[in-house]
Formats: sequence, structure tokens, C-alpha cells
Amino acid sequence: MTGNSLPPGLHVVLGDHAAETFRQAFDPGDRLLVDQDVLSVGPTRACDIEAWKRMRHAYWDQLVPSLMHARASAPLALLDHLDRLGAAERITIWCATSVSEQLFAAHVIHRAIAAGSDAGRIWRVPFESLPGRSARVLGIGELNPRQLAAHPAPVPLSRELLTIYQDAWAALCSDDPTLLAQFAASHPGAGAPLLNAMRCLLRRFPDRRSGLAYWDRRLLEDVRSHGPQGARVIGHTLVENLVDADLVGDWYLFGRMLRLGDSKQPRPLLDISGDVKNMRATDVKLTAFGLDVLEGRAANYPANPIDDYAGGVRLSSREGLLWFTDGERLLRGAA
Repeated sequence: MTGNSLPPGLHVVLGDHAAETFRQAFDPGDRLLVDQDVLSVGPTRACDIEAWKRMRHAYWDQLVPSLMHARASAPLALLDHLDRLGAAERITIWCATSVSEQLFAAHVIHRAIAAGSDAGRIWRVPFESLPGRSARVLGIGELNPRQLAAHPAPVPLSRELLTIYQDAWAALCSDDPTLLAQFAASHPGAGAPLLNAMRCLLRRFPDRRSGLAYWDRRLLEDVRSHGPQGARVIGHTLVENLVDADLVGDWYLFGRMLRLGDSKQPRPLLDISGDVKNMRATDVKLTAFGLDVLEGRAANYPANPIDDYAGGVRLSSREGLLWFTDGERLLRGAA
């Protein structure tokens, strides 16, 4: 296919790999914008665009040493071309079913409307499955050019669905976690992928009993069963959890692993050796305390302080800002 096969206006995808496949399938020229950020992890508190860029850059920069220094900005990065959203004849969002892709759709909708785009000009290509395959399409980046070229027909977003995605964005950026907790009950028409995305975001809060967020616990479990090679642990954690469509990525998991083994913590849960700038050269094993937490004999908090974000919600034991999950419930915690 060529660029002439595309609908009019701008097209937006998530991730550099998806962008490269899109270019091979359609040759879109400068009509393709790329969102490079995975908004299902890290702080997403509401702020102006320049503060947003600094916040997101700082998060990735501190997560893994030197990560951002090795990453190049896309030539048509979404956040560098927001003015084009307001002027576009049409904006087509190409998204699949994973948590990150659903939040990406909410992000583009928010930015487009903020830039002055009329809601009727926002369309999407919803990739949910492929012919002859029962598995969901989790991300546009998993498709090859031929599969992408045989895409479902673009559809305009209804006003109801636009409102739902705007509410999802508001919940993602709010410092009030009850918006996340109540999203499913208040938005029954959101559709399974978006409802799953909002449910998975609640896993960023620590568990009331163990003091561990979901991915921290999964890493500890996989260190015990698949260590000591850090890359092997992370690979297993990623593959084992694909069913949840929560594609947090290997760098996020590596960053969480480093936090669990941070020697500055009063009681580290992991003992990490090797090159902490290279997950393939990192070995990891449970400390005695990490094993106790994993087996329920101890809790990570209050032995270790909490200093984190869950979407727009600041979590800080020092500042008395604590929320915990208890099964399906979200509870305010005491410092």
C-alpha cells in the first residue's frame, strides 16, 4: 500500500517499532506522528505540557541509569507537534487492546481536544484481533506491514466514547485515586480493553499486607524461580503475564528490580551484582528479608519507606500520602 491509501489527515501510533511498520505499509510522509511514551507506568499527574515533558523525562531517566541518554527522539514525536492536531482535517488513532495502547488513545484524544480539534474529527482504527487468530492484538507494534495494511475500517469516535476516554484520562492524571477505583462502575460502556486498562492501573498501588505493588511481587517470585540472571527473570515475568495485556516493558521491570535491591533502602529485598546499567550483565537473588516478604512472614512496608507514583497519585510514607489495595478495594493508609 502507499500513502494514498490512507484516510485524510494525521495518523498517530504508539512506539517507534509501530511507526516503522506503519511507514513500510503506507509511506505516510509527514502525516504520521509517534507517541514514544508508555503512560501505564510512572507519574502522570495533571500539569502543563512543558512540565509534563520534564516529569516524564525525569521518570525514565531515574528509572534505569543512562536509559534516556541512549534513546533518540522520533522526528515526528507527538508532543513536539501538538499544534498540528488542532489544524488537522482528521486525526486517526491506530490502537490495539493493551493497557498502554488504551491509555495512548486517551492521551491523543486529550491532546487533540486541548489543541482545538473538533471532536468529530477524531477517528480510530481499532485493532482487536486478526483473521484466523483467536489471540487479541495487544500492540500495533506486533503487526507486520501486510497485517497493518489489511486494517479494519477507520471509524469516528462517538461522543459517548470520546467522553469515556476523556474521563479515563482525567482518572489517570488525578491525585484522587477513587476516580480509578470507581471507573468501571461509572463507565459500563467503556469496552473491555479500556476497562481492563483502568483495572490494571490499580495494581500500581502497594498491597495492604505485603507492602508490594503487583510487579514488584511478580519480580520477587521470578527471581526465586528463574534467577540469578536478571534478563532471564525479566523475560519470564513479561511472557508469563501477557494474558493481562499490561505491557509494562523490560526497562520498567529492570528499574523496579533495581529499586528492590537498592542498598540505600533500610532492608533491600534483592541482592544485585554485576553491571546495573545492563540487565544482561546483572545477577540477582533474594535477600533473607526478601524471602520473608515473599512468603508472608514480613512486609516491605513499614520496614522500607514508600516513595512512588500510581498514575497521578503521589505515594509517600514520609509525607503521609498512602493508598493500598486490599483485593478489589482501594484503602487509604496510615503513615
